[in-house]
Amino acid sequence: MSEYNGITKETLFLLADNRFRDSKQFYEEHKEEIKQGITVPMRQIAAAVGEQMAKLDPLMNLNPVRMVSRVRRDTRFTKDKTLYRDNMWIMFMRDKHQWHNYPCFWFEVTQTTYNMGIGFFGDDKGVMDCFRKAIREKTTEFRKAVSKCEKTGAELIGKELKKKYEGCPKGLEKYYNRRDFGYIVYKTELSDLEDEGIIDIAKSYYKAFSPMYMFMLGVADEYFSEGEI
Repeated sequence: MSEYNGITKETLFLLADNRFRDSKQFYEEHKEEIKQGITVPMRQIAAAVGEQMAKLDPLMNLNPVRMVSRVRRDTRFTKDKTLYRDNMWIMFMRDKHQWHNYPCFWFEVTQTTYNMGIGFFGDDKGVMDCFRKAIREKTTEFRKAVSKCEKTGAELIGKELKKKYEGCPKGLEKYYNRRDFGYIVYKTELSDLEDEGIIDIAKSYYKAFSPMYMFMLGVADEYFSEGEI
């Protein structure tokens, strides 16, 4: 998986058309074209970035086949019974069943943008209590991680709480009082996806997000060590 095939606008249109038609017959007729046009390139991105991720967290799942979403949606637990999706994503994370509540990176391609981000998988209150504790105890480390993320132009994401917790270091209130936490950066230049330059773009953002990942990893490790997961 050393080469990158590229994701074209034509492939994205086919993905959207497949979702619009919502037809098993149409999907089967174009399954290989869709696979080669977006599933394989997404796996190639996952594999190319994997070495960088392995150095950051050796326990991360880095099997490209398991990291990339499927075109066929799981409709068992949703009211939306549309069979196929028109977006695709990669999850860089530990096994979510074994390491629930651990942080993750992602890379997503939609019909209008591609985006990359970092955040907690889930919104467990216990994790966020540990997160607030870490902000209090490792304030300098957290400020540096925030600075690295925000210098990329990434947006802070996560639902703010009405309740205001005590003990917040001055100036960190908007990070401290949250139900969940993360950063995301949106890119509208879909032409970036057409050549291997997208891999360097992704790597540069994940490098900037890495100090925050390590901070969040420490939070999850503390929560895990307390036997709460």
